[in-house]
Amino acid sequence: MSQESLLAYIKKLYGVKDDIQKQLQDKKETGTGADKMSGTDFEKVVYDSLIEAGFEKDSITHSAQKFPDFVLEDKEDGDKLGVEVKKTDSDKWEVIGGSIYESLKNDIDDTYIIMAKMGGEKPEVRLRKYEECIAGLKVTHSPRFYLNMDLEEGEDYLTKNDAKDLLELSGDELNRKIRKLLRTQKSTWWSEGETVAFSDLTKEEKGLYLNDGIALFPEVFKGDYRNFTPWLVYSCYVWCGNVRDIFSAGGNRFVDELGIYVSAVMYRALENVLSIRQRIIDMTDEEMQKFWGKVAENDTDRMSLWLSLVEENIRFSFELIQNNRKVSKFSNCDDAEMCLQIKNKYMHELEKRISME
Repeated sequence: MSQESLLAYIKKLYGVKDDIQKQLQDKKETGTGADKMSGTDFEKVVYDSLIEAGFEKDSITHSAQKFPDFVLEDKEDGDKLGVEVKKTDSDKWEVIGGSIYESLKNDIDDTYIIMAKMGGEKPEVRLRKYEECIAGLKVTHSPRFYLNMDLEEGEDYLTKNDAKDLLELSGDELNRKIRKLLRTQKSTWWSEGETVAFSDLTKEEKGLYLNDGIALFPEVFKGDYRNFTPWLVYSCYVWCGNVRDIFSAGGNRFVDELGIYVSAVMYRALENVLSIRQRIIDMTDEEMQKFWGKVAENDTDRMSLWLSLVEENIRFSFELIQNNRKVSKFSNCDDAEMCLQIKNKYMHELEKRISME
């Protein structure tokens, strides 16, 4: 749609918005049903106002089952503009939007939302570009957009999470993007066959979940996966038949600069420390409280807290002890002294690497 045509359509839509707001306020003042208006009733009000504003009937496609509710088509050039209709009975400009799996484009140039807020002193109606109102993702039976008409410019979810491409994706690419976005959100579940096997993920995706596990669940350093496993399934929709292998595959590794053997998870933490550091920085307060049991306010305190949790959870297997027995420096140490030296060397190196700016 040309810029000129788009501006003309939007100008007419603002007129529709003003007309609807006046209608709803008049209905409330006269007590003629505004408080009892259903979503279907409100769609009828929008449709009548579109006709009143000069949109031809044959240029309007209305569907109660598909997104968006109305498609306005310019019959001369075939350009289309979508209008999604929402109503809330509360006094907030917030509402659950459509499923992420409904394409926001649908061969439509742009989609706008007309929302009526019925709560408060009097009804109000707003018009705004749909994607500018996306405040987050919610999961009921499937992932859905959460809308907030009060968002400041640039504060929408897609902009803040560098996820504008979400509107263009489909199939496996879309599912991968959703899983990546939902990694930092609270545990939720939907049962529409979107769960994927860990073995089917890309190498990059596998690395993301490995680093997440090390950052969020320091207890994996002692082989405890009781918190990581449900998080992987219910938050990330990833199923793994042998979670232990994510962290321990490959066995013990020798770290040349330290001159010691370390477990696979200890080695992976060293190798991926910068990504783990960033994940710790990005943790929400909700995640910290839930997974760490306390909240650290700044980045430095977060790193210190994580390091203390790692040190607390490190365990040495019989195999690891036996491997380090081969190292000459430990020839005169008993097991307890050797393990203490290994832990101290490792934690010093981990702290040094994660503290690098």
